[in-house]
Amino acid sequence: MQSPFPDNLEEIADSMGIALYQRFTLNEGALFLRCSVSDITKLQKQGKIEYIKLINGSTDFFGYQLLQFLLNSISGNTPKITEQSLPERILRTKEVQDMTSLSRTTIWRLERKGEFPNRVALSSGSIGWRATEIEKWIRER
Repeated sequence: MQSPFPDNLEEIADSMGIALYQRFTLNEGALFLRCSVSDITKLQKQGKIEYIKLINGSTDFFGYQLLQFLLNSISGNTPKITEQSLPERILRTKEVQDMTSLSRTTIWRLERKGEFPNRVALSSGSIGWRATEIEKWIRER
């Protein structure tokens, strides 16, 4: 299966020992970028760094969002990764649970109420969710 990220981004992540979908708290993101929490908060307000908004009102970052910002600030010519530029990726149940910090039952209940993205049938006994829909749901919380 082909990765949804440019090769250079994967190579950089591997060399730094992080996963592209690894989640970082605000403090961890500031440590990763070697800046203060107030600086990273300013970047968020200015729309210069992508982030996900959590249900409790705090923010987290995926590894690819921090790397994208880092590469843009160093080179200035790295193409921006957007939802439109990524091929659709299907997430399995365990990955959705890890990303959302929700149990399987809670995901099912929210989905039935129409408050969570709909699952996609992969085969007769296998399901998944579209990564872009899950990321959008996380950002809107």
